[in-house]
Amino acid sequence: MGFAMRMKFADIIKPDSIKPIYINGQKHGFTFDVQLGYYRGHYLSDIDCFEVMVDGEKMAQEGVTLELNGKEFTTYQFAHAETEYWNQAAIARVNVLKKGGLTAGEHELTLNLMLRIPYMAIGPQMYMPLDSGDTVKFTL
Repeated sequence: MGFAMRMKFADIIKPDSIKPIYINGQKHGFTFDVQLGYYRGHYLSDIDCFEVMVDGEKMAQEGVTLELNGKEFTTYQFAHAETEYWNQAAIARVNVLKKGGLTAGEHELTLNLMLRIPYMAIGPQMYMPLDSGDTVKFTL
């Protein structure tokens, strides 16, 4: 992709929300909260890219879910979630399954989040891309 619009009206990744996920007393991943960085909300079906990386390692898509409006979605469900609206002010939770979780210490968390703005056509069947991603450093 050659260009993307970027507006950051809020901290996208909420660093104080990053916590381990425990299953049967063992660390099996982590969770964190996110907010759209644009002045308007979007339908989940407008998401073209949703990737989580920690310390440069891309997390498996099958292990990533988004909790929003009291529901949990896999990244594969986004394209079909045409009526599920993510309000700009709404905080969503991202859950990431990762065997062994994250080790204690400093980490870098990146969310690659690309949306298409359906009311900004830039060509036939082409819409303005919006980069709503973020990177934060944090310590567990």
